[in-house]
Amino acid sequence: MKAIRLWLAISLAALAIQRTGATPTILITNLPPFGSKNLLAGVVLNANPTTNAVAIYIYVPGYGWVTKPNCAQPLTRIQANGSWTANITTADTDTNATRIAALLVSTNYNQACVLGLANLPTNAYAQASTKTVITRPSPGVRFLSFSGYDWWVKSYIMPVGPGPNYFSDATNNVWTDNNGWLHLRITHRMNAWQCVDIISARTFGLGSYRFELNSVVDNLNPNVTLGLFTYSDDPAFTNREIDVECSRWNNTADTNNSQFVVQPYYLANQLVRYRVPPNLANTTHLFVWETNRISWQCHTGAYSSTATNVIASYVFNSATNVPQSGDEVVHLDLWLINSNPPTDNNEVEVILKNFNFVPLGTSPRAILSNPQTHVAASFECDLALQPDYRYEAQTSSNLLDWSHLTSLLATNTTLKLSDPNLPAASKRFYRVVTQP
Repeated sequence: MKAIRLWLAISLAALAIQRTGATPTILITNLPPFGSKNLLAGVVLNANPTTNAVAIYIYVPGYGWVTKPNCAQPLTRIQANGSWTANITTADTDTNATRIAALLVSTNYNQACVLGLANLPTNAYAQASTKTVITRPSPGVRFLSFSGYDWWVKSYIMPVGPGPNYFSDATNNVWTDNNGWLHLRITHRMNAWQCVDIISARTFGLGSYRFELNSVVDNLNPNVTLGLFTYSDDPAFTNREIDVECSRWNNTADTNNSQFVVQPYYLANQLVRYRVPPNLANTTHLFVWETNRISWQCHTGAYSSTATNVIASYVFNSATNVPQSGDEVVHLDLWLINSNPPTDNNEVEVILKNFNFVPLGTSPRAILSNPQTHVAASFECDLALQPDYRYEAQTSSNLLDWSHLTSLLATNTTLKLSDPNLPAASKRFYRVVTQP
């Protein structure tokens, strides 16, 4: 254990320096189930509890957004340890809320009480240093897990946009396989074409959005569009829509098959077409959303910060036309243009290997602590992590050659790292590497 303890001490010293001036983060750690009157709870990281507070809003279908706990108490206090709790069910219908927003704001936050608005005021988001917005599971809505995130599946028995189309939540329209890859499929059932759209349960905000495909897009039917994008039902900033779209838009003569877009698409320099080469299945399409610019890139293979096989790239700089983050979510959809069936009348399938979001800023290191070995030849320790980053745990017998142990997505500030198969050798070292 001496070797393990030495490595943990090195990690702790390095991280203590890195976290100085870290970006504020707000998390919901207890999301009450639909219909429950339990308290909402969370934690704030890297912010002064005496000068900050939490502004909480809930969305009740049929009524709108509401300030919680109430207009007389619009802000929730943050405790000295960063934790906070709030009552979000001060009215009977509050238990039916489907969305919850928690904004980290200053104690002199200036926002009128919200009662039944269709969308939260833009100024509310503008005053927040960070936020979290979550859609919670509710009756009749299918949820699934993909790439470590929760998603809900759109379902309509009447045609709706985009398209318009019928959208199905059936398991033969959308599912994940044994690899964890996501399958999106346009099917023909009940004398109608059924499209698919899944929506992230949470808002991510500014940062890097990465979509890795395992399907050829050059041969997508000309009537089909694959959409990978952010979108808000709030019309502000053209619905905060930033797109990667793979489609020929019913133009078989177009040699390009994909595009980068910041809406509205018809303004100068806000749409750029590009071509993914034929027979190329594994590609990554990504954009980095910052306050004054959006940078897109498409390259072969999985994401790499030093990608050399770049297919296309584009940077959109604008102090006015880059949308401000609000309650936007990520959509992954496959749909038919103008409701027209595929020209060959065949069903269509696209596979995504993963989706990954990474916040802006320097990637933080992990803290490893409390190492323990057990009689059953296993090892475990605690990890302190920065939420929304991915980490790779590695092992070594000599501190020179490292091998993969497991991959982790930090959905909270702490996780348990376990190694159930310790070798007979007396030394084994552990480290956790932050992914770019």
